[in-house]
Amino acid sequence: MTVSVAPFPDGQAGFSLTEVLVSVFIFAVIGTISVGLMSTSLSARDRNGAVLDQTAQLDTARTLLREDLGQIVLRPVRDESGRTDRAVFAGDASGVAGASPGLRDDDGRTLLSFARRGRANPGLLRPRSSLARVDYLLRDGNLVRRVRGAPDGSGPGEGAERVLVTGVTDVELDFLVGAAWVRRVSLQPGQRDVALPRAVRLRYTAPRLGAMEHVVLTSEAGG
Repeated sequence: MTVSVAPFPDGQAGFSLTEVLVSVFIFAVIGTISVGLMSTSLSARDRNGAVLDQTAQLDTARTLLREDLGQIVLRPVRDESGRTDRAVFAGDASGVAGASPGLRDDDGRTLLSFARRGRANPGLLRPRSSLARVDYLLRDGNLVRRVRGAPDGSGPGEGAERVLVTGVTDVELDFLVGAAWVRRVSLQPGQRDVALPRAVRLRYTAPRLGAMEHVVLTSEAGG
Protein backbone atom coordinates (compact mmCIF):
# COMPACT_ATOMS: atom_id res chain seq x y z
CA MET A 1 0.00 0.00 0.00
CA THR A 2 1.31 3.39 -0.91
CA VAL A 3 1.16 6.20 1.70
CA SER A 4 1.18 9.73 0.39
CA VAL A 5 2.02 12.80 2.48
CA ALA A 6 -0.09 15.82 1.74
CA PRO A 7 1.92 19.02 1.33
CA PHE A 8 1.47 21.97 3.78
CA PRO A 9 -1.25 24.31 2.74
CA ASP A 10 -0.02 27.60 1.32
CA GLY A 11 1.14 30.07 4.05
CA GLN A 12 1.40 27.41 6.81
CA ALA A 13 4.92 26.13 6.31
CA GLY A 14 7.14 26.00 9.47
CA PHE A 15 10.29 28.08 10.23
CA SER A 16 13.64 26.76 9.30
CA LEU A 17 16.44 26.52 11.86
CA THR A 18 18.23 29.43 10.24
CA GLU A 19 15.16 31.66 10.56
CA VAL A 20 14.71 30.75 14.22
CA LEU A 21 18.36 31.55 14.99
CA VAL A 22 18.12 34.89 13.18
CA SER A 23 14.98 35.79 15.16
CA VAL A 24 16.63 34.89 18.47
CA PHE A 25 19.66 37.00 17.54
CA ILE A 26 17.50 40.00 16.67
CA PHE A 27 15.55 39.78 19.96
CA ALA A 28 18.85 39.47 21.86
CA VAL A 29 20.20 42.60 20.19
CA ILE A 30 16.98 44.50 20.94
CA GLY A 31 17.11 43.36 24.57
CA THR A 32 20.75 44.43 24.93
CA ILE A 33 20.02 47.86 23.46
CA SER A 34 16.99 48.29 25.73
CA VAL A 35 18.98 47.42 28.86
CA GLY A 36 21.73 49.83 27.79
CA LEU A 37 19.25 52.65 27.22
CA MET A 38 17.60 52.01 30.59
CA SER A 39 20.96 51.99 32.37
CA THR A 40 21.98 55.24 30.66
CA SER A 41 18.65 56.82 31.56
CA LEU A 42 18.98 55.85 35.23
CA SER A 43 22.57 57.11 35.38
CA ALA A 44 21.55 60.42 33.81
CA ARG A 45 18.71 60.74 36.31
CA ASP A 46 21.11 60.21 39.21
CA ARG A 47 23.58 62.76 37.82
CA ASN A 48 20.85 65.30 37.21
CA GLY A 49 19.50 64.75 40.72
CA ALA A 50 22.97 65.33 42.21
CA VAL A 51 23.39 68.54 40.19
CA LEU A 52 19.95 69.78 41.26
CA ASP A 53 20.80 69.08 44.92
CA GLN A 54 24.08 70.96 44.54
CA THR A 55 22.30 73.87 42.86
CA ALA A 56 19.81 74.04 45.74
CA GLN A 57 22.73 74.18 48.19
CA LEU A 58 24.30 77.06 46.28
CA ASP A 59 21.00 78.98 46.20
CA THR A 60 20.62 78.55 49.96
CA ALA A 61 24.21 79.67 50.61
CA ARG A 62 23.77 82.73 48.38
CA THR A 63 20.51 83.70 50.10
CA LEU A 64 21.90 83.37 53.63
CA LEU A 65 25.07 85.27 52.74
CA ARG A 66 22.99 88.12 51.31
CA GLU A 67 20.72 88.24 54.35
CA ASP A 68 23.56 88.02 56.90
CA LEU A 69 25.94 90.49 55.30
CA GLY A 70 23.14 92.93 54.58
CA GLN A 71 22.29 93.08 58.31
CA ILE A 72 25.77 93.45 59.82
CA VAL A 73 26.02 95.53 62.98
CA LEU A 74 29.41 96.45 64.48
CA ARG A 75 28.67 95.32 68.01
CA PRO A 76 31.15 93.71 70.45
CA VAL A 77 30.12 90.18 71.49
CA ARG A 78 31.18 88.22 74.59
CA ASP A 79 31.53 84.47 75.05
CA GLU A 80 30.27 82.41 78.01
CA SER A 81 33.29 83.35 80.14
CA GLY A 82 32.69 87.07 79.60
CA ARG A 83 35.61 87.62 77.23
CA THR A 84 34.96 90.02 74.37
CA ASP A 85 35.63 88.73 70.88
CA ARG A 86 38.70 90.31 69.36
CA ALA A 87 36.83 91.65 66.34
CA VAL A 88 33.38 93.00 65.64
CA PHE A 89 33.87 91.92 62.04
CA ALA A 90 36.59 89.60 60.74
CA GLY A 91 37.21 87.66 57.58
CA ASP A 92 40.10 85.66 56.18
CA ALA A 93 40.13 82.64 53.86
CA SER A 94 43.11 81.18 55.76
CA GLY A 95 41.22 81.45 59.06
CA VAL A 96 40.27 84.26 61.40
CA ALA A 97 42.68 84.23 64.34
CA GLY A 98 40.89 84.15 67.67
CA ALA A 99 37.41 84.48 66.21
CA SER A 100 34.55 83.44 68.45
CA PRO A 101 36.45 82.24 71.55
CA GLY A 102 35.20 78.90 72.83
CA LEU A 103 33.30 78.13 69.65
CA ARG A 104 36.02 77.56 67.09
CA ASP A 105 36.57 73.94 66.11
CA ASP A 106 40.00 72.33 65.90
CA ASP A 107 39.04 70.52 62.69
CA GLY A 108 37.91 73.62 60.81
CA ARG A 109 38.62 77.29 60.33
CA THR A 110 36.50 80.39 60.64
CA LEU A 111 36.19 82.33 57.37
CA LEU A 112 33.79 85.06 58.53
CA SER A 113 32.67 86.21 61.96
CA PHE A 114 30.32 89.11 62.71
CA ALA A 115 27.13 90.18 64.48
CA ARG A 116 23.89 90.84 62.61
CA ARG A 117 20.52 92.30 63.43
CA GLY A 118 17.08 91.26 62.23
CA ARG A 119 17.09 87.72 63.58
CA ALA A 120 13.58 86.36 63.23
CA ASN A 121 11.60 85.36 66.32
CA PRO A 122 8.11 84.45 65.07
CA GLY A 123 5.41 85.19 67.64
CA LEU A 124 8.10 86.30 70.12
CA LEU A 125 8.02 82.73 71.44
CA ARG A 126 11.61 82.85 72.70
CA PRO A 127 13.01 85.45 75.10
CA ARG A 128 15.94 86.40 72.90
CA SER A 129 17.46 89.40 71.17
CA SER A 130 17.02 90.15 67.49
CA LEU A 131 20.85 90.23 67.33
CA ALA A 132 22.89 87.16 66.48
CA ARG A 133 26.55 86.24 66.15
CA VAL A 134 27.18 84.46 62.85
CA ASP A 135 30.23 82.47 61.79
CA TYR A 136 30.99 80.93 58.41
CA LEU A 137 33.41 78.03 58.67
CA LEU A 138 35.20 75.58 56.42
CA ARG A 139 35.20 72.13 58.00
CA ASP A 140 36.13 68.87 56.28
CA GLY A 141 35.58 70.47 52.90
CA ASN A 142 32.11 71.75 53.80
CA LEU A 143 30.97 75.37 54.04
CA VAL A 144 29.15 75.65 57.38
CA ARG A 145 27.05 78.48 58.84
CA ARG A 146 26.84 78.73 62.62
CA VAL A 147 24.59 81.02 64.67
CA ARG A 148 25.06 81.43 68.41
CA GLY A 149 22.08 80.80 70.64
CA ALA A 150 22.50 84.35 72.00
CA PRO A 151 24.86 87.15 70.96
CA ASP A 152 26.45 87.19 74.44
CA GLY A 153 27.25 84.34 76.79
CA SER A 154 26.68 81.38 74.46
CA GLY A 155 28.66 78.23 75.12
CA PRO A 156 30.09 75.80 72.55
CA GLY A 157 26.95 73.66 72.51
CA GLU A 158 24.45 76.49 72.26
CA GLY A 159 24.79 77.36 68.58
CA ALA A 160 22.85 76.12 65.57
CA GLU A 161 24.87 74.87 62.61
CA ARG A 162 23.95 74.20 59.00
CA VAL A 163 26.05 72.72 56.22
CA LEU A 164 25.52 75.00 53.22
CA VAL A 165 27.72 73.49 50.50
CA THR A 166 29.48 70.13 50.62
CA GLY A 167 32.80 69.19 49.08
CA VAL A 168 34.14 72.68 48.33
CA THR A 169 37.78 73.29 47.42
CA ASP A 170 40.00 76.26 46.47
CA VAL A 171 38.20 78.66 48.80
CA GLU A 172 39.07 82.35 48.35
CA LEU A 173 37.66 85.35 50.19
CA ASP A 174 38.02 89.03 49.27
CA PHE A 175 36.65 92.26 50.73
CA LEU A 176 35.90 95.51 48.91
CA VAL A 177 37.39 98.26 51.08
CA GLY A 178 37.11 101.62 49.35
CA ALA A 179 37.90 100.89 45.71
CA ALA A 180 40.26 97.93 46.29
CA TRP A 181 39.77 94.25 47.04
CA VAL A 182 41.77 92.99 50.03
CA ARG A 183 42.30 89.44 51.28
CA ARG A 184 41.54 89.90 54.98
CA VAL A 185 39.73 92.30 57.30
CA SER A 186 39.59 92.59 61.09
CA LEU A 187 37.70 95.45 62.74
CA GLN A 188 38.38 95.83 66.45
CA PRO A 189 35.84 97.15 68.97
CA GLY A 190 35.97 100.95 68.96
CA GLN A 191 38.18 101.08 65.86
CA ARG A 192 37.32 104.08 63.68
CA ASP A 193 40.08 104.28 61.09
CA VAL A 194 38.89 101.27 59.02
CA ALA A 195 35.39 101.03 57.55
CA LEU A 196 33.30 97.94 57.09
CA PRO A 197 33.84 96.43 53.62
CA ARG A 198 31.22 97.42 51.07
CA ALA A 199 31.09 93.92 49.59
CA VAL A 200 32.37 90.40 50.19
CA ARG A 201 33.42 88.04 47.40
CA LEU A 202 33.49 84.32 48.12
CA ARG A 203 34.94 81.96 45.51
CA TYR A 204 35.32 78.20 45.58
CA THR A 205 35.08 75.08 43.44
CA ALA A 206 31.93 73.00 43.89
CA PRO A 207 31.55 69.34 42.87
CA ARG A 208 30.02 68.82 39.41
CA LEU A 209 29.50 72.58 38.94
CA GLY A 210 33.07 73.87 38.92
CA ALA A 211 34.18 77.36 39.90
CA MET A 212 31.57 79.41 41.77
CA GLU A 213 31.57 83.05 42.89
CA HIS A 214 29.26 84.98 45.23
CA VAL A 215 29.59 88.77 45.42
CA VAL A 216 27.41 90.12 48.22
CA LEU A 217 26.91 93.70 49.40
CA THR A 218 27.18 94.47 53.11
CA SER A 219 25.19 96.88 55.22
CA GLU A 220 27.91 99.47 54.56
CA ALA A 221 26.97 99.56 50.87
CA GLY A 222 23.32 100.11 51.73
CA GLY A 223 24.01 102.76 54.35
